[in-house]
Amino acid sequence: GQMCESTLASNFGAPADELTRQIFDHPPSFRVQHISDVAGAEVCGALKNVIALGAGFVDGLNLGGNTKAALLRVGLREMAKFCKVFFDGVQDQTFMESCGMADLITTCYGGRNRKCAEAFARERGADCCAGVGVGGAILNDDGEEMLVDPHHVNLAHEKACEERWQKIEEELLNGQKLQGT
Repeated sequence: GQMCESTLASNFGAPADELTRQIFDHPPSFRVQHISDVAGAEVCGALKNVIALGAGFVDGLNLGGNTKAALLRVGLREMAKFCKVFFDGVQDQTFMESCGMADLITTCYGGRNRKCAEAFARERGADCCAGVGVGGAILNDDGEEMLVDPHHVNLAHEKACEERWQKIEEELLNGQKLQGT
């Protein structure tokens, strides 16, 4: 099969850490690296999903590869900052392991969050101006300006966004859900 790697983070102590790693490590196509930074590995696994939403928006808005690369670079840096602020003992090297940079890249190029965010951005771009007139006025079906309470517009917009995300999840994820949202 194709080469794959993973990070196993644990603090069982010797020899349990190595024995646990060996349970999952089945070369030549699957490699497991052990690290002791449990908090760093877990938070990387969560925060990459948020950055993947951004990557999907970048793709959906056709902002290009350089923009996406910048998002991943800044995103990885912010993951590290977040971890260091909220968790003691997080190690810099964790972000260069497969649980850090590699998982971030994989998720931002092929993950479900990226896929759904791309679809959301493409749909939003296609209909973002529907029902909006000059200066942002709300238009009825006949194209006439309507007087509306801004609070009701915000609530309606929020509900429409939630419904759009649900529809995209149903259509693209075959029963799975977005991660970390």
